[in-house]
Amino acid sequence: VEKLLTGEQEARIIATRLGPPPKGYANWTLRLLARKVVELEIVDSVSYETVRRTLKKTTARKMARKS
Repeated sequence: VEKLLTGEQEARIIATRLGPPPKGYANWTLRLLARKVVELEIVDSVSYETVRRTLKKTTARKMARKS
């Protein structure tokens, strides 16, 4: 499977997710985060599913380190 995002783009998506959500929102949603990374011009376009997979990879890495 071809990689859709570079490592730098993934890191910037994760950093955005770790920041506070926009005003009026209590938490980030995948769709909101996908829209925000396009707005910030991190990527030209991205699906919320790609964002989900990116965040899931980081969670999986964290869990592997704890073992």
